[in-house]
Amino acid sequence: MSDPILELLAAPPNPSMSVDEEAVHAGGRRRVRRRALRRTAVGVAGVAGAAAFAFAALGTGADRDALPAGPSPSIGAAGRVSAEVLDGRYAVEVVPGAPSGQPNVVFYAVEGGRRQQLAGSDASPDVVSMGTGSGAEGVMLGTAPADATAFLTVTRDGSSRGGITTDHQPLPGTRYQAVALDFDVATDVDGYVNTIWIDDAGEVRSANGSLLPSVPIAGGDRFFVARDAEVMGVFMADGSGGSTRPLSSGESTTMGYGQKPDGGDWTWRSLSLLPAGAKDVAFEWDAQTVLGLTTVTLGPSGEVLAWANASSPASGPGPRVTSVSWTDEGGTRHTDPVE
Repeated sequence: MSDPILELLAAPPNPSMSVDEEAVHAGGRRRVRRRALRRTAVGVAGVAGAAAFAFAALGTGADRDALPAGPSPSIGAAGRVSAEVLDGRYAVEVVPGAPSGQPNVVFYAVEGGRRQQLAGSDASPDVVSMGTGSGAEGVMLGTAPADATAFLTVTRDGSSRGGITTDHQPLPGTRYQAVALDFDVATDVDGYVNTIWIDDAGEVRSANGSLLPSVPIAGGDRFFVARDAEVMGVFMADGSGGSTRPLSSGESTTMGYGQKPDGGDWTWRSLSLLPAGAKDVAFEWDAQTVLGLTTVTLGPSGEVLAWANASSPASGPGPRVTSVSWTDEGGTRHTDPVE
């Protein structure tokens, strides 16, 4: 029988899609305090690079008593370390010192205080490894490095029809943490492509552990580019998550994010990724107040990141950049509309 996850990883990329910035404004965006269980920002991409796997049955799958009552995580027999995720519906267990060729991570469904073994995997502590299968419909379970502090899920272009809830819990004494993704629409799990994560040192990596070009921006947020996943994005400094935007097929890509507190005005930040050597960058805004524009060179590629903040009255649709202009290394002036 064919496996949908493996077929997904082998499939050719789909065309990129655009992000409707006006729709983002219309919906409003409010920062919330950090929670262990929260909604994730979902990006789109066409290249699979994540360590995704399909569940394979382990042993008999017989029921196993839940670990003794108490706060998750728990330590069981033989030093196994376990944590429950998604409000106790599932559990992820690390098996220290597992024999070669045997799973070092085991996944369970939890119901009525008992655990039903679903599957296992041989997971490296340096990557994000996610899997799904029978008994976890619409859910992906896995592990991530212990020092990962936030995650952004990337899905295949146009495949996600609902939201995604992410939960991550520590597995003390190990180099892992438990991670779970719960898709509002169960079949959206087939569109999973990648997980971008940031560690406590501020380094941004793809699921396979590859270091991504990134740079700090105003307020402590961190911008990154993931070429293999065909997205760029931002992790928020307050740990509340972040957002991604597909890289365009043109010379520049622009994204924006912000908030409108209850009773307050819009505050917004727009960022543009421009070709190497771009200078004299200018944003054309549909906004009331615009603060100064900042540019920085992004890593070895020499690409230029430009960003600026703006505000506008709460009664309006919110600030947005309508076009971006810059001068290239040869002295030619360019203007790209922002759609």
